[in-house]
Amino acid sequence: MISNYNEVVSFLENLQIMPKSMPGLEKIKQALLLTDWYKKIDANKVIVVSGTNGKGTTCAALERLLIAAEQRVGFYSSPHLVTTTERIRINATEILQAEFIELFNDVLALIEKCQLSHFEALTLMAGHYFFSSKWNKNLDFIILEVGLGGTYDATNAFPHKYCGITKLGIDHVNILGEGLIEIAKNKFGIVSNKNIVIHHQLPAELYELKNYTQKVTNSNWLESEKADLIVKTNLAIPQFFIKYNDVKFQINLLGRRAAENIMTAIRLFQVLGFDSSSYYKSLNSINWPGRMQKVEWPNLKCPLFLSGDHNLQGVESLLESLSDFKWNTLHLVVGIGVDKDADQMLGQLCQLNKVKLYLTETPFKGLKINQYSDAYLKLAVEKKSDIIELLNNIKYSAQPDDLVLVTGSLYLVGEVLKVIKKVDIKI
Repeated sequence: MISNYNEVVSFLENLQIMPKSMPGLEKIKQALLLTDWYKKIDANKVIVVSGTNGKGTTCAALERLLIAAEQRVGFYSSPHLVTTTERIRINATEILQAEFIELFNDVLALIEKCQLSHFEALTLMAGHYFFSSKWNKNLDFIILEVGLGGTYDATNAFPHKYCGITKLGIDHVNILGEGLIEIAKNKFGIVSNKNIVIHHQLPAELYELKNYTQKVTNSNWLESEKADLIVKTNLAIPQFFIKYNDVKFQINLLGRRAAENIMTAIRLFQVLGFDSSSYYKSLNSINWPGRMQKVEWPNLKCPLFLSGDHNLQGVESLLESLSDFKWNTLHLVVGIGVDKDADQMLGQLCQLNKVKLYLTETPFKGLKINQYSDAYLKLAVEKKSDIIELLNNIKYSAQPDDLVLVTGSLYLVGEVLKVIKKVDIKI
């Protein structure tokens, strides 16, 4: 038994974090079958969401709608930004540290017996919290965000009737495959017999795969509907509204990509049996930090935004969102993971007008400063491994009409949020 929260987190993080090759479901299924609750799961209550970008936002928007409809909803997500407890929450409230410790000890023997990885162990913990009679959470719906891929992701070991598939793109090619079709095959792997699948608009090259998957699984695929996005740009920070079925409502997540993800959540909400129009107002209070999130930084004269866009498709969506913003100078603080296409990401970001580039290091699997290309090392006005020191330097030169943006990695965003929240624990 481990009774200290930091020690529990250390134990979990000492397990395998990121696979070098495609993981399997054997170990997590073995662990689940040894519980007394797994075989009792009602698949009608479970929604699994996969995709390359936007799956977390879609899940968080669906969570917000279900809460507004007075449902009790569990949400398991990854990665966390500040504390591991963020990954397991009920009705938008994350699990308490004391509960997390007890939950870990409940399943420690299974973690060790089945030799689970970090993500598998956390997935088992979430399942035990949501479904076991001991914790008795009596949930109406459970939302599981896929960690990596789909077919072999630990969340896919849970029986589920509903699937969400968000925007697909190229990412994790060393594990999922080089091309979009190979990646989509893995993402579509969450679809099983007679599932209901709500998906973003798919590229034309995936239609054949989609039709094949639909046929072999006898599943029902529904594309999320489009809606008009209305942007008010006469303010320092633009405001975003969706007009759908003659109803206009504001959303608190910024940008066109957020609207697209919210529409997928609305469609999922509808197929779960709810009249979504009664709950649109709740979508102005979605709890999903780190995605074009405005935060305060001491003595900084201009707005600071955190946006954890960590692949090329995410950066492209970020640029689309930024088209509605205005600035005199954009102070662009970037830290990118070692397995990402840093040159392409930086190439896209540096096309923005009136940019000052600052390079830093993201705390988990990040490029070191000297690993960035010479072209961007020369272009950067400042380079520091410590993001906090970098932001403290920027505050002296940034003017009120400027904009500061931290991007390139969710882990980098989490490092900034950790300081803002003054959280003095291991993450």
